Amino acid sequence: MNGTDHTSEKQIVGKKSPLAPVSMILCVAGLLLIGCAGQVDRHGHLFTDVNLQQIQPGMSQDQVRLTLGTPDTKGTLDGDVFYYISSIRKTLPMGRPKVVDRKVVAVYFNQQQTVNQVGHYGLKDGKVIDFIDGETPTYGKKLTALEQLFGNITNRRSLLQQ
Repeated sequence: MNGTDHTSEKQIVGKKSPLAPVSMILCVAGLLLIGCAGQVDRHGHLFTDVNLQQIQPGMSQDQVRLTLGTPDTKGTLDGDVFYYISSIRKTLPMGRPKVVDRKVVAVYFNQQQTVNQVGHYGLKDGKVIDFIDGETPTYGKKLTALEQLFGNITNRRSLLQQ
């Protein structure tokens, strides 16, 4: 064996494949795309068709609670109403959560506290309420920061003189 054989082995082992940078870029791009997929959150009741079909007119409130569970909220409108709410929100990275699906099951009871009817509502049945983020106007002079600073200094001097 001579010294030239060892250097040729090192050169062969030391060479990198030209596909290595490309595969590394593809791996990083794949990880970034997976991160952009977003997150899906489910809130509220999980409804099954079997449970919903069991709710029939004439059932008592206790029977409805045993079938669907405790209602998310209650209302009174010519008798009692049980509301069961389920929603699905999707949050994209660096974004605000957006409700993509909502189901509301309203179980209406008559004066005898038995089921009168069952209502099914979705996201399309809701109304968007626009909240006004206004300020109540205040009367008086608006002062700059310097005016406020010098005003405080003169107020302190007048207090010290008293």
